[in-house]
Amino acid sequence: MAMSSGRRPFGLSLDPLKGESLTGFVLRLAHRLHISPHELAQLTGLTEQDRLGRARASLSTRLTPVEIKNFAATTRLDPREVRAMTLEPLASRYPPAARSVANVRAGKVYSMHTDGWLFATTARYCPRCLAGDGSDIQSTHGGPWQILWRLPVVFACPLHEVFLEHLCPHCHKPVNFSSRAQLFPRPAASGVHPAHCRSSTDQDIPTSRPGAPCGAPLAHDPLHHHRPGPALLALQHKILRLLPPGGPKRPAQQYFTELLLLAGLVMICWPRVQAVGTTRQLAAAVGQHLAIHEGTDSRPYRSTGAPVDAFACAGLLQVTDRILAADDLREALSALAPEENRTRSGIPPTRHLIWDKNFKRHRSACSERFQLAADTIVPTFRRTGKGGLRLPSTGVGLRPEHIPAFLPQALAEHHLNFLSAIAPKMRRRSASVFLVRRARGGSLDEAAQFLEINPQGKRNGYTQLLNRHLRTSGTARDFEQALDGITAELLAGPVIDYQHRREALATWTLEPENWQHILAQLPVLTSHRKPISDDRRRLAVSAYIWTRATEGEPDFAPCPPHIAPDPGLRAVWTRERHNVFHWLREADHQPYYDALKPLLEDHAEHLAKEIDRR
Repeated sequence: MAMSSGRRPFGLSLDPLKGESLTGFVLRLAHRLHISPHELAQLTGLTEQDRLGRARASLSTRLTPVEIKNFAATTRLDPREVRAMTLEPLASRYPPAARSVANVRAGKVYSMHTDGWLFATTARYCPRCLAGDGSDIQSTHGGPWQILWRLPVVFACPLHEVFLEHLCPHCHKPVNFSSRAQLFPRPAASGVHPAHCRSSTDQDIPTSRPGAPCGAPLAHDPLHHHRPGPALLALQHKILRLLPPGGPKRPAQQYFTELLLLAGLVMICWPRVQAVGTTRQLAAAVGQHLAIHEGTDSRPYRSTGAPVDAFACAGLLQVTDRILAADDLREALSALAPEENRTRSGIPPTRHLIWDKNFKRHRSACSERFQLAADTIVPTFRRTGKGGLRLPSTGVGLRPEHIPAFLPQALAEHHLNFLSAIAPKMRRRSASVFLVRRARGGSLDEAAQFLEINPQGKRNGYTQLLNRHLRTSGTARDFEQALDGITAELLAGPVIDYQHRREALATWTLEPENWQHILAQLPVLTSHRKPISDDRRRLAVSAYIWTRATEGEPDFAPCPPHIAPDPGLRAVWTRERHNVFHWLREADHQPYYDALKPLLEDHAEHLAKEIDRR
């Protein structure tokens, strides 16, 4: 029984039908009381908040506690039944409904329906549902106008297994067409059956007062000669299971956010993906929907809103859902936004930029799986602000300090051999820089500085050379997948803090006593040249030990601090370091260096273990 509000309850009322919308209930009850829907709205308090005495369209989204109390008291309903006829119970699971509810709560009652995936009023219907279930009450006043029909993702009636309609079979106009600001068309005549069309017969004439309603029955045989097959019905059931209150909220929010975002990208890239996961008839319907908006002014086509036609919407959602459910989402997304889509396919870049902006806005509501795939493939990146630096990718799992400054050769050979046009040294160096940028965000130059391989005032080609090659060769996606594989191998092995090692060895040189101990185990150096001094060799082999302990690059080994300020001594050290590295690489041809190399390797391993224990 409704709570008291000071309003006189009607002598007759109706019980809400399962899933019925507020609009549908008012139409049925007004028909039973032989009054117009607008008059019923006045009697129940639905028009009191509008200065022109109208029933606002926002009432179907959310009612205030006072409005619920008044309506419930007048119609003899429980307040919970009244609230259930609005979109508010769906807001916790369907993000467009949540945004609309938030706008209404904030007082934006005339502009809350700005989302392309939410209909302002009932826009689709099932003819057989409107015909009723055969009971006396439904035979007299019609079946329920479902609240779920306001969601574009509901494209079929699972009970009757037909596609929903949106046009009147007689006037061929959207049913119950009215201003987006009003709940009912005006004047809302009292003699029109709830299951008949209320669109104005002269609504195309620009007058302030619409004409008489169409009045044609909507409980007709379905207009679509196609029926949803098992796959589409399974998709519809999947969507419907996520909507009712009571289930987990977060999975539903993530699924619908990703589904609607991805549907927008599918529309931008159509017909590239039309053969993926749908029938020819459904694909043709999607193509026809998109073709309507093509022309010199591409602004309407940039919209990523839902098709009103349920048949086209079903095809779009089926393609989108199958892409979203792919085992390898990154691979599945690659067909949607390859580089040529943004530059050479003729698709205006603005369309992708609009989608990028939308993705950034809703990115945090997506799952980590979707975020990571869209981050690296689309590509679009989170930034600190407009024009700001890139933020870290989510789901990477690899911290920047765990990335070696010079990718080990075995990893490079396993994952980067497709970059044959890039010098091996540059491949290894650049891969590490890109991995660090993934993990910590920012620019590539900052990532190189973190690895201490970007001396001030000297660029090493991390951005221009490799990025240019990836674009021109079409291997950007291959490179991202290679980084995935490298990341997985680094995570599978022992976790090493390479940054800690670099910091510990920044000013280190091999101790003279340890160098003498190593020398005692070596044969006499055989060379036609004059041997370099022991101290110069000690400083040169110190650089080699540093590279082995830190997995660093010889070119960036730190110069010993006591000679670094002197350009002459620094040049000598650089030359001798180069000579020692050369002969260590050619150790098979020099017994001296063949014996020295394993001793240096052992010392580097021992030194690294000591640092890791600190």
